[in-house]
Amino acid sequence: MQTSLLSDDLVRDLMAVGQVDVLVGVPTLNNAATVEGVVRAVADAFVRYFPRDRTLLLNSDGGSTDGTPALIRGSARDEAGTVTVSHRLRTEHRISTPYHGLPGKGSALRQILTVADLTQARAVAVLDADVTTVTPEWIAALIRPVRDQHYDYVAPVYARHPADGPLVSQIVRPLVRALYGWQVQEPLAAEFGCSNRFLAHCLGQKIWDSDLSRYGIDLWITGAALAGGFTSCQAPLGPRRLPATPDRPGFQETFQQVVGATFGCLEQHASYWLTRTGSTPLPIVGALIDGQSDPPAIDPARLTQAFSADLRSLEGLLATILRPATLEGLKAAARSEGEVRFTDELWAATVCECLIAHHRGVMKREHVAQAMMPLYLGRIGSFLTQYGAQDPAAVETALGSLAEEFERLKPDVVNQWTQQQNR
Repeated sequence: MQTSLLSDDLVRDLMAVGQVDVLVGVPTLNNAATVEGVVRAVADAFVRYFPRDRTLLLNSDGGSTDGTPALIRGSARDEAGTVTVSHRLRTEHRISTPYHGLPGKGSALRQILTVADLTQARAVAVLDADVTTVTPEWIAALIRPVRDQHYDYVAPVYARHPADGPLVSQIVRPLVRALYGWQVQEPLAAEFGCSNRFLAHCLGQKIWDSDLSRYGIDLWITGAALAGGFTSCQAPLGPRRLPATPDRPGFQETFQQVVGATFGCLEQHASYWLTRTGSTPLPIVGALIDGQSDPPAIDPARLTQAFSADLRSLEGLLATILRPATLEGLKAAARSEGEVRFTDELWAATVCECLIAHHRGVMKREHVAQAMMPLYLGRIGSFLTQYGAQDPAAVETALGSLAEEFERLKPDVVNQWTQQQNR
């Protein structure tokens, strides 16, 4: 526990709060448009589902200029910024405080976990302040497996169309399944639940002052739970929706952050996954929830055209990353007449070889992600052309086949990885 990360004012507030049973953390940065709905859901969950527990809602704010902290505190606040909401059995405490350190979610999460450690919280949930579909049931689903069934980590399962979120379904999920050896629906989720034992483990890791903490903390948390041997499960939450906002990072920035975080986490946890074989479904606690989102409204032909055009200019660069057979496969796909067919075998080989190139440092690591981007567009365009209009069950089956192809390549990934280590 590092109380030096907490301001004197925050420490005084926490001394007044004392020990808690359930803590919900909400990192924020200019979330005034959505945060009140999240706070109402948390307050409602405390009353409905945890009336006998000592509860704390902690907002860790990154310097909002739109009044987000004031909205969280509400109208009834004292000079210290602590709100107490009375109900029948217990008192809910609510604190909004700025965090210190590197900008980014990692610093906010570190503060939340440090406070949870200091208050000896038995169960913790972290929520994204931008989500407009948070319900009290979300908080219960993330907390109860920890509090009642002694799980250490709870990952969410969202109700969404299987073709939605292709960065997760085409890169992150199959890599986590193949290498970590666990089948996790949402390994990159911003929401999670955890135990005091797991959060103490996280606080002891040398991650918090790194770029991975700034841009990849969500995936790192999942990887830390899997690699650390913590008892983990998944909890169905329902649909997850975000508002349309011009402040959200663009595709290029998001892609590079996700790929960099995924490859960076695999570097961090290599000692664990290099010895894993096969994959095991992470148990689901609770009933799956209906309400799938619509399939993504993307023109697949535009994506495959961009892939074919960009591949020619990238051929020399890709020759330093990919094996000749893989590069030839990409060139053949780009030359195909009519619809581009980017097969599972070709895509899995492409991603795994980019991972090895990233590990070996054949060029600046951010350039590996940049080179992957048009290849990803080609794969997504091909996948949506083939499956975008099909029944969700058929899409799920196709994604399962893709994940199995990644698993099939794992022995080669391990061989290439360890060859580099032995040089």
